[in-house]
Amino acid sequence: MAKKRMFSGEVVRSDTFLDLPQSSQLLYFHFGMIADDDGIVASVDRELRYLGFGSKDDLRLLIEKKLIDITNDGKLIFIIDWLKNNNLRSDRYYKTNHIEARKELEAKGYEFKGEKFGMRLGIPKANQPAASDIDIDIDIDKEIDKDIEEEKNIFLSDYLKTFNKLAPKNFKLREAIKTEFIKLPNFQKEQAVIGAKNYYQWYKHEVPSDTIGEFTVNALNFIIGKKETFDDFQTLPIAKTKNKKPGGYV
Repeated sequence: MAKKRMFSGEVVRSDTFLDLPQSSQLLYFHFGMIADDDGIVASVDRELRYLGFGSKDDLRLLIEKKLIDITNDGKLIFIIDWLKNNNLRSDRYYKTNHIEARKELEAKGYEFKGEKFGMRLGIPKANQPAASDIDIDIDIDKEIDKDIEEEKNIFLSDYLKTFNKLAPKNFKLREAIKTEFIKLPNFQKEQAVIGAKNYYQWYKHEVPSDTIGEFTVNALNFIIGKKETFDDFQTLPIAKTKNKKPGGYV
């Protein structure tokens, strides 16, 4: 299980979350830290005793605000926005040991990492767009030229165009699309595009002499977390050392 956890500002800075009592907010953060890689927390009563705070009322509030759900036996907690808070790379992800609980949660409509159409942020299937509206054809080699022009794949199109403009010789661009970009949930596709555009502006300012993108980060590594990643460029960085060679194809 991963040792580090993250929390999305979209969740913990929302009015829904901030209107909760402090004990409920703190309990949510602790649940986020001790959950397994599928967002499931075991032995809830024991954890409440161990923490020394938090109550059934806090649990009820978190459930009412749709921040957590609970299994039928009342023993396991599921963090509904788990994949909005945390999106673990495949090589760091370990499927929950609570297989029956996961099946129960899937039956309620929640989806988890490894599902056919990617990670859907714990949103019940009934409230999700159709898969045809959110995912590109798996046979990317045959369909990419057609698909990138479709409105539903505007994120993919923007990502392609940005990296093509930055580094025409970026040979791993197609690999990035085939193996990583299409697996991102939509909110991270959007973040990847924002990061790519900010990286483009930053790199052109930092290394204006590199007209062919020889030393830029490649599109694949920009997604999977080697050197500079799109998480690092959600805002435009303050200019760093001039003419630095920040990345490079690997």
